[in-house]
Amino acid sequence: MRNIYLWAAIAWTLLITILCLVSTDSLGEVNNFELPYKDKYGHFVFYFIFTLLWFAYLKYRGRSSNKRMILYAVLAAFIYGSLMELSQNFFTEGREADIWDVVFNMLGSFAAVLLIRLIQKSKK
Repeated sequence: MRNIYLWAAIAWTLLITILCLVSTDSLGEVNNFELPYKDKYGHFVFYFIFTLLWFAYLKYRGRSSNKRMILYAVLAAFIYGSLMELSQNFFTEGREADIWDVVFNMLGSFAAVLLIRLIQKSKK
């Protein structure tokens, strides 16, 4: 089972990487969809799912406490999200780093933690 979580987490991480580093012009119709702050919603969802998947993998790997695995997943989300923003700034054309993207990454990650904690409480 843990291999499923590992491959899902890796696939999601690669999807984030691709979507964050491709030119927004290459996204076509998706980019033309009119929704205020759509970019921020995207970051929230990306890192909500990122945190859930990496936590699930770490949990089924089962070598640490739940609190520690949550911390690792959130820390990974923060570091990875920050590296993606820096990569956008230095390695892409037409994209730039935005501190608000990092904020929404972390909001998504913290929302995932709240969901994890609610699920854990409901099981007790």
